[in-house]
Amino acid sequence: MAGPNGETRYIEVQPVPSPGQPTDYSDVIRDSRAGVLTSGERISLIGRWVVLLAALILNHFGNRNSPASVLFVDAALAGWAVVNAAVSVVLLRGYRPGRWFGLITTAIDLLVATSILYVTGGYSAPTDFSLVFYLLIIASGVRFGLPGAVAAAVVVSLLYIVVGGFTGSALTPPSGFVLGRIFLFLFVAVVAGLLVRDLTSRLDRALHAAIERAGQLDETRRREALEKERAQRLEEIDRVRSEFVSMVTHELQTPIASIKTQADTLLHQQHRLDQPTREALIEGIHRSAAALGALIEDFTSVNRIDTEHFTYRFELLDLSQFVREVVESFPMDAQKHPLRVRIEPGLQVRADRKRLQQVVMNLLSNAVKYSPRGGGVAVMAFLDRENRVKVSVHDEGLGMREEDIPRLFEKFSRLFDKRSLSISGTGLGLYITREIVRAHGGEMLVESVWGKGSTFSFVLPVAASSEVASTKTTTA
Repeated sequence: MAGPNGETRYIEVQPVPSPGQPTDYSDVIRDSRAGVLTSGERISLIGRWVVLLAALILNHFGNRNSPASVLFVDAALAGWAVVNAAVSVVLLRGYRPGRWFGLITTAIDLLVATSILYVTGGYSAPTDFSLVFYLLIIASGVRFGLPGAVAAAVVVSLLYIVVGGFTGSALTPPSGFVLGRIFLFLFVAVVAGLLVRDLTSRLDRALHAAIERAGQLDETRRREALEKERAQRLEEIDRVRSEFVSMVTHELQTPIASIKTQADTLLHQQHRLDQPTREALIEGIHRSAAALGALIEDFTSVNRIDTEHFTYRFELLDLSQFVREVVESFPMDAQKHPLRVRIEPGLQVRADRKRLQQVVMNLLSNAVKYSPRGGGVAVMAFLDRENRVKVSVHDEGLGMREEDIPRLFEKFSRLFDKRSLSISGTGLGLYITREIVRAHGGEMLVESVWGKGSTFSFVLPVAASSEVASTKTTTA
């Protein structure tokens, strides 16, 4: 058909997609959990900066430890600040860390805290830097919940006893103060873990409740969509039924009226009729009966196609010779519609001779039916660029609008306008033609220019050179 700039376009009818399935919320759950983990890392990062600043103030104001330890603590805090700055940049750029990220930062925090504890003189030092350990326990609770907080408290307690009590070459036994500090470590771990567990459980319940409501909403929408589709299909069935009744009434009326009129003439006035008139009336009755037979044959074919009982007998077919034979057998008045035929020799396909003849006949019939007197018809058969056999029937008739093309191959569909009101037809020929071509592994193509004519083509795969003539019956 013609595009906006006059170019030729190819049109194919595409299947309508089926309704969508219910939404899968597994991605939402994973995203929510990743978001909670990211929030925990950001909260831990804020606490890390606060503790770092507190340790820096403690190291320079009111620090009663040895002067040699001040420089080391500053260096440890500086290295820790660099790590925290890098983590801050990574998180601010939208990175969503996994659990391994928390394990790495926890190990760095533990290394800094243990180093400061050892250099400042352990738990017997005048100024205690154990606030870093509290941060580590709380951060583990935020990241990993109650199990992570308790595990961190146990590790911190052991390091506090071993590293904090190691002075010179001897290990000082823990005092009541040390045991109390360990109790505080465990207490902080339990409190932080329980708070985080309660918070995450609330978030999980809220998330699952939201997902359940969303699922119910999706199910409601899906049912509404199915009901809407069902209503549309019922409307379509009703429309097709109405069109079918109207079309059948129209198509049957003309031949039946013709048969009745001519039969009445023969019955009541035969004594007044000469032999040529009688023969003409009989011939008219025969033509009308043939039209009725063709109409019934179309209905039968559509029914068998829809119920998958349309059978095919495939054989190796010389398409070049076959198309010539069909064209020669087609009744066409060369004075009304000049015919041009261009067929390449040696075109071999596997096809059902009877069904393919029906296809070519349908295309020729449409070309003649929708062409004015003097409008030429051309039949071509050749190999296309994709090495497929292509058979085209071109007419110089009415042509079609772009918006009408997609409806061509629908059952009972006809393109009515003031130019074609007098042209009879069931709207089944092209539907049957397309289904036959599809059963042969081919496809239909349409080119049309409004007011200038149309070209209907079908393409079929070329038969393999090693194939020999054989027959078999298959069900489409």
